[in-house]
Amino acid sequence: MTIRKHKPRILFFDVETCPVLAWVWKTGYKMSISHDQIKKGQKFDIICICWKWDGESKVHYLDWGINKQDSSDMIEEFTKVVEQADIVVAHNGDKFDIKQINTQRLLKGQDPIAWPTSEDTLKQFRKYFAFPSYKLDYLCKTLFRTGKGNMHFQDWIDIVERHDQKALDKMINYCKKDVILLARLFNRAKKFFAPKVNVGLISGTGKLSCPRCGSLDSVSKGIRRTLTRQYQTRKCLACKHVYKGDLVSREDGK
Repeated sequence: MTIRKHKPRILFFDVETCPVLAWVWKTGYKMSISHDQIKKGQKFDIICICWKWDGESKVHYLDWGINKQDSSDMIEEFTKVVEQADIVVAHNGDKFDIKQINTQRLLKGQDPIAWPTSEDTLKQFRKYFAFPSYKLDYLCKTLFRTGKGNMHFQDWIDIVERHDQKALDKMINYCKKDVILLARLFNRAKKFFAPKVNVGLISGTGKLSCPRCGSLDSVSKGIRRTLTRQYQTRKCLACKHVYKGDLVSREDGK
């Protein structure tokens, strides 16, 4: 099979889900709510999905239908988008967004998605930085002086119980802004992250090019040593990512 080389297709996405009703005796923090307290007949589903491609300004969206309130068609349509990507990026995507979509496909009898490699910005920020908070809103306010849109729990209630189209439109705009902020956040910080995919293998510049952007334009930053090996440390002149280059030697001489 011939693998076509191309510019990596990076997909930023976000989902919004509906809550479930439960019987409780009181409210507060550190409360334990059992599954048998969920009100019978409650379903959980995805209300909307928003996404954009890296390098493009347009944010796309799909929703469950204000009266239909079923994500089956929406998720099937979004699957076609996902399977075109080389990398998907979401904030807490591995733990939340991807699992939410997988859960709905299981519930609805749909086949699994051929997910591409995921680069979760929440995991990456927690690994490489020491911010007081890793919430998307806080990170964007700190780095860009602008945060997420305003949504209130009542908006979710209005969508689910009152079938309020204005509330749904508000949520879609809220989700769209999250995607825009996500892309901006990722592109600001990605040079610090160890990439999940070697872009050089996608673009055809080879495994020794910059794994973050695929550029061959780099400079040596000295030698990195491990217990048994020595590597060139290189800095990409295009995206400024620092990465492990050629193997210099092994301590056993091989």
